[in-house]
Amino acid sequence: MRNECDVVIDYFNDQLNEDEKKAFEAHLENCKDCQEELKELRLLTGDLPFAAEPVDPPEGMKERVLTSVFSESTEESDDEAPVTKPAETPVVPMSKQTASKSKRSSWVMRGLAAALLLSLAGNIYALVNEQDIAEQPEDPEEVTPPEEDEGTDQVAERVQLQGESSASATAAMINRDNGGILTLQAEQLEQLDGEEVYQVWLLEGETPHRAGSFISNENGDGAVAYSMDGLPEGIDWDAVAITKEPDANSETPQGNILLSAEL
Repeated sequence: MRNECDVVIDYFNDQLNEDEKKAFEAHLENCKDCQEELKELRLLTGDLPFAAEPVDPPEGMKERVLTSVFSESTEESDDEAPVTKPAETPVVPMSKQTASKSKRSSWVMRGLAAALLLSLAGNIYALVNEQDIAEQPEDPEEVTPPEEDEGTDQVAERVQLQGESSASATAAMINRDNGGILTLQAEQLEQLDGEEVYQVWLLEGETPHRAGSFISNENGDGAVAYSMDGLPEGIDWDAVAITKEPDANSETPQGNILLSAEL
């Protein structure tokens, strides 16, 4: 026959069916021990939901905490050595009911310890999130955008460079309020070897001026954007050309002109 005192924990956790619940409640009316134990359970756990704000711990944290708590409890039980009491000390055997209640109290304390650990873990997780949020701007509209260049671009001239190979390129002279830019984009170029580069030149009559160098990718595409602030001012450039140079240090063309166009 079932001892109704053994199901006080299940009753407290609402794990009994309707018939079992009615049977225990009838027993509870006349059992002061169960009344006291139920009262203690409610007192011990009554404040737990209000100990911290509800926070969902990271996935897997609950399982890790509970596994750690109960595995430690099992190890402690295995390691405990039997205690031999002095012969002259009278030993009063524990009743089955008292032993059962002690066992239940032990599990209650372990459960409460696990709940407190989860609450602490949730608070730590919330604190970390609050710090991350505090480091972010409260209002995205208050973020100061990076300063933009207020120069106005205008294409002054655009030409198509041609040569004897299948390669081609497009160059554009862009005027800005704060200076000029030469942009060039090429395709179907030959692959380079070692330190070779493609060098862009602006020609003033027979005088070449360096205007940026670039290398091509595996598809033969290449591009360059060159600020013309370093070039002589007030020159009406005659042409733009591309040569293949042994490195990026050529001050005058060392190779033949591959692509070119008049300006």
